[in-house]
Parts: sequence; structure tokens; C-alpha cells
Amino acid sequence: MSNTLEKMDRTTRASWGAWLSLGLLVGASGGEARADAADGSTISFGQRPTLVRPMRACSFREPVCVIAQGGTAPDRVLAVLASAIDAWRAATWGLGFPAPDTDPSTGTFDIYLSAGAFSGAEAELSERDPFAGFDRASAFVRVRPDLDGCELDTALARETARAILLRAAPATDPATARAETAYLARLMVPCALEAPSDVDVYQSHPEASVTGSLRGASSRELPGSPTRYADGASLFYWWLDYAFGNSPGGIVRALWALAPTRTPQGSERWAGRPNGFDVLDATFKNALTTGSTIDDLLLDYAVARVFVGAASDDDRMPETRALGDAGKPRVEWEIGWPKEPRSLASGRAVEPTGAAYLGVDCRATPRGARLRFEAEWEEHAKMRWAAVKLDAAGRELVAVAIPGKDRGTEAQFTVVDLDGVARVLFVGTNAGDPFVEFDPSDETPEPHGWLVRLAAETLEP
Repeated sequence: MSNTLEKMDRTTRASWGAWLSLGLLVGASGGEARADAADGSTISFGQRPTLVRPMRACSFREPVCVIAQGGTAPDRVLAVLASAIDAWRAATWGLGFPAPDTDPSTGTFDIYLSAGAFSGAEAELSERDPFAGFDRASAFVRVRPDLDGCELDTALARETARAILLRAAPATDPATARAETAYLARLMVPCALEAPSDVDVYQSHPEASVTGSLRGASSRELPGSPTRYADGASLFYWWLDYAFGNSPGGIVRALWALAPTRTPQGSERWAGRPNGFDVLDATFKNALTTGSTIDDLLLDYAVARVFVGAASDDDRMPETRALGDAGKPRVEWEIGWPKEPRSLASGRAVEPTGAAYLGVDCRATPRGARLRFEAEWEEHAKMRWAAVKLDAAGRELVAVAIPGKDRGTEAQFTVVDLDGVARVLFVGTNAGDPFVEFDPSDETPEPHGWLVRLAAETLEP
């Protein structure tokens, strides 16, 4: 961490020092690397709503105001203001994030009660700071007048966090921004922690990228699926925080602090580098084991997704137990013990950072038998595989990473010691193209297929 801070200028150290002191359990970043790389997502400025005879209610202690159409019930305005104040304090007092930048002309953080076809509430880019050394922007929030209760609190918490992100790392791609802020909203609003919040949508499409969105048939089947999928993808940051953070929201806080970008004024797109995955790439080099990389982190996460919700235990995100069956990932293949060799192909190709699952029922396994696993996959994909032994209750007995060449397209492994094992789950993840750096702002990540062959091996008496 200290080496990283020494590479950042004095302004950056002053701005982010308080954040980093609360941030990561592990810490390192290539934040200065590839800062001039390809463009990222589009810079989209929001349009403030035009209200007739607007009425304005503001906090006496926090620079937060709610603006509503004339004639709106005062109780409704005050309820939104109270929720907005709670979100501000939860983010800044509770989680230790810096406050959102206020509007340069009014000096307040403005919340507009405004009807519209959007997901409850949305923070929108207001103005870029023309004097900051790194990208920095202010925001305002639109919220639907019909939101109430937990739904209102969660939406305002998420979009307050989004406004903070626009101050800290506005170049973050929209899907990642939504996933990160949805996770923070869980921490900020007690009623949100145990809510499914579309984790079931995310887990039912493990093949899709963490930063992707559902397209084609999936999109038609699920109205609003890109937003719903991104909300569910908050599970990735929830897991990172649980596994490696040393304070609530610490991982996300550090990802924002360590990914400053410089985008020229007048550009149509944000600078594409550095981003949060660059930070993870640098942070997890040799962090898990000697020689480990972000590929190993993604494989660990793919395995951890099996133990979410009803399947969680004391070592695997017990906070997710309330999700129940919503936390169960879709398994591509479930087969019995392969008395004859089986070849299983991917029904859904796997995007970078996505995963695939194959289950083998071992309850009828002959004593002393072994299970041969052979996988091959398309080029331009770094597939990583693991074998997980489970008991009859679905608890993990042992998980083993299956070795493979860094730029290879195949892997082989033999699972032994199957006595007492009820099920073997093979877990694969696509760690991306070995020749191209992962770009989280890519709206159409390239998926790749795989083929697995399974065969029983019986030792000669």
C-alpha cells in the first residue's frame, strides 16, 4: 500500500489518505498504470427535471435538499428528505466515504421527486470539475414519488453511493457502478441486507460476465434485466468484502480510491484505465498463494457462488443465508455416476468472469473408483477449473484447483478418494482473453464454449 501511495501525487494522497486507512485487508494497485489506455464508457450528462412551482425542503445539518412539484403533499417531501439524510449519514458517517460533491451553484446535494421510467431512483452526472487533477463530478438524484418504505430507503442509499462514485471514480462503467452501489446499499439500509435484490437473476445466469448484462432471450424473458442483473452482481463485491475486507464496504472504498482517471475536458468517453479490475489484478498478484493472479481470485469466487443462500456455512458468507434458494447458481449439467464415458458440451458459452457448473452424483460410486475429468475450450479464453467434493448435506469436503497451462485450451484431472462423497461439482470460470486485458466497459463481452469428458476409473483388484 505504501508503495502505491508514494507513486500518487500530493493532491491524491491528501484526498484519499483517510479512505485508504480504512480500506483493504490486502493492498496494492497499478492505479497509475495504463492511465492513457483505450476509452471507456460514454460520458452522459443528466437533465435536471423541469418542475412547475417547485417546492424545496432542506436539512438544517446536512447539505441535502428535496425539490418537488408544487402541490406535492408536504409529508411526502419530508419522508423523502428524511430518507435522503439517512443515506447521506450512513455513507459518510457509517461507512466512512467522502460526501458527494454538491451543486456548484446551490451548494447542496439535490434530490428531485420526478416521475419517469427508471428504476426507482437514479443519480445523474451534473457537472465535471474543471480544476481537479483527476476526474471528478457532481450529481443530482431523481426519485419516483411513489417509492416508500424500504424500497425508498434502498434506492436513495444506492444512488447516494452512486453520487459519491461520480465524485471519486466517475469513469467506472455503468454495470460495475450499479453492482458496487447496490452492495453498499445493503450495508446502509438494514432492511436491504436480507432482501434477494435480484441475486436470483444473477445466479441463474452464471455464464454472464460480472460486468455484463443479459441479452437476447434472457432479456426478453426478464423486463429490465440489465439493471436487475447488475443489482444481483453486487454479490461479487459482497463476497470480496466478506473474504478480504477489514471493514464494511472497505473493498469498494479502496477500489474507488485506487482507480483515479484523467479524461480531457470535452471528451465524449471517459478514460478506460485504470479501473477496479486493474486494481484487483495488481492487488492479488501472489496474494492468495505464491504465483497466484486474479485468475485464481475469479476461480475462488466461482466456487464461493455455490455456497450462497441456503447452502452457505460458517466459512462461506453466512450473511447470505436469508437469501435462501435465491442464492443457488444454475448448474449446466447434473448427471449420475458415468458408468459409460460421457461428453458434456456447454449449453451457454461463458463470458469473461462468468462461470459454469457440472454436478456428478457419486452416491452409487463403486468402492475405490475414481473419476476422470478432461476439458477443452475455445481459444482466446482462459478457462480455470476446480473440483469440489460435497457430502450428503451439500457441505464442502474439499476443493481442488485443476492445473492447466496459462494459455492452453485443455485440462485433465482425476478425482480420487470418493468414499463418503455424495457429489462432485466441477466449477469452471472464464478468466478472460490471455492476449487482451479485460475491459469491464465492454458492452458485448465475447463468450466461449467448452467440452467436458467424464469417465469412471475402477482400480484393478
